[in-house]
Amino acid sequence: MNLMGLLSHAEQAIGASVIPDVIGSWDWDIPANRIYTDDVVARLFGVDPDHASTGLPIERYESGIHPEDQGWVGPYIRRTVASSGVFVAEYRTCMHDGAVRWVLARGRFYHDGEGRPLRSHGIVVDITDRKIDGSSYVAEPLAREDHTLERVADHCIAAREAFAEMGEPFLLKLADMLLLEVGRMLARQAKAERIRRMC
Repeated sequence: MNLMGLLSHAEQAIGASVIPDVIGSWDWDIPANRIYTDDVVARLFGVDPDHASTGLPIERYESGIHPEDQGWVGPYIRRTVASSGVFVAEYRTCMHDGAVRWVLARGRFYHDGEGRPLRSHGIVVDITDRKIDGSSYVAEPLAREDHTLERVADHCIAAREAFAEMGEPFLLKLADMLLLEVGRMLARQAKAERIRRMC
């Protein structure tokens, strides 16, 4: 099958809603303490989508984290903000209707030349349907910040943001498919690393 045939097949699959709305993105202006998210992230954290697009403080999103996970997720976010690193974690959120969802969050934090936190952006993947054991984890970056998979994730996030800005729904869905698979790979590698450390 040639490239056009593959794209046509992918377009049909996407048109048939094979890929559900399970991936959302966020962008955090840290000095202003304003997080801007899409509807997917807003829904997962019980936030009104109209308010999410205009920016809300991080505390509003932290209140949407399941009470049993708030105690470790908040401190982990603050440690990552301080270190200007990569954030990868699985935890539960509470939707507006009270439903509990499992998410995989992945993002990167950036500092200025003087070490002050400036910005963070990333994705949230709803993994509820694939969650089996009920455990959660905090995953450190894969060995080094220049790890190939970490760079791939950063580029995928940037591409997704650009497609959303361009208003290209087909390319946005393709980026979501790619991000979903990269997220799965990150989760598998983090799990393998946890098992290796336990041995």
